[in-house]
Amino acid sequence: MLMDNGMIANIEDLERLIAHRGFLPFFFSGIPYFSLDYYTPQELWFPDEGMGVWDWKGPSIIEGGFAYGKFFDGKAGWISMDWFPDFVNYRRSISKLSEQEKVILSTIEEHQSLLSKELKKLCGYVKPRRQVERNPLLKLSQMAEKELKAAHPKRTKGKEGFDTAITKLQMATYVVTADFEYNYDKQGRRYGWGVARYCTPEDFFGRENFSQLKRTPAESHERIFRHLRKLLPQASEQQILKIIG
Repeated sequence: MLMDNGMIANIEDLERLIAHRGFLPFFFSGIPYFSLDYYTPQELWFPDEGMGVWDWKGPSIIEGGFAYGKFFDGKAGWISMDWFPDFVNYRRSISKLSEQEKVILSTIEEHQSLLSKELKKLCGYVKPRRQVERNPLLKLSQMAEKELKAAHPKRTKGKEGFDTAITKLQMATYVVTADFEYNYDKQGRRYGWGVARYCTPEDFFGRENFSQLKRTPAESHERIFRHLRKLLPQASEQQILKIIG
């Protein structure tokens, strides 16, 4: 149950809010009352004790059964399963993946789910450390080779950055965030930010939840538009169309 002032107090409130609204960006989306920050007291963003907003993301995905990813103009948020199959149906119909994005997607599909650091390594975004040569002559040779490469760099087309590619895959609804995993010290205390674990919607929710949809992409677009128009009377038509993509 929401607080008397309409603010959420715990993860259960958050899950009810997402289920009721269907779409909920994490941060300000340009539309008043259409993001989590409008419904969350300031003290729950970085609480001194107990769980707060950042801690709710993983459990809300797993326990609430919501799709979470960078769906809203490259920014993160939740979509309930009442609406996500239609969202996938439309977004995929207008999206075209680059060759690098296809490589990342096929790698995720092959392993079913991967942490972002694992995915980067498998897709060649993490360069292996070069062993330091201790032989003085070979060390001089390495230094000369490095200077030569710096003086005459190869003019090759740069590979699409990982952050750009994984964001585009989420915007196209081919990839969702399955959870956030944390590091722990020797005393069992959690530290640092959560590391995203990625997977496909089909692996996370089950392929049948998407294959059984009988609407065309245009019909899915119209269904979502009508819902958002009713949900967000304060938004312009252009803002709603931007949400849908």
